[in-house]
Amino acid sequence: MQRSYIKKSGKIARANTKARKIIAEKCQELDLNYCEIAFNKDVQCLGTSFLAPAHKHKRAWYKGDVELLADYNEWVAACVNCHNHMEFNPKLTEEVFERLRGNV
Repeated sequence: MQRSYIKKSGKIARANTKARKIIAEKCQELDLNYCEIAFNKDVQCLGTSFLAPAHKHKRAWYKGDVELLADYNEWVAACVNCHNHMEFNPKLTEEVFERLRGNV
């Protein structure tokens, strides 16, 4: 008998997948095909390459809430370089969200 090593997705993984689909639709609707952060001064922003949503909080904070994860005010389109630059700096993250999404 052959064992299957394919693990089923958990609740959090399913929520992340659903949220990413909603975010992709929102990006298409708003024509967000570029890095909104654009830290050209501090890091080399990749512009339109290697984009993904950068969330305001760590994923655990959202506790698998699809609506909250996909909420436009909870993420920005970011290239990997800009995302990594602000990832572990809460003050910088707050400044980015204030600049791009306003006081929400």
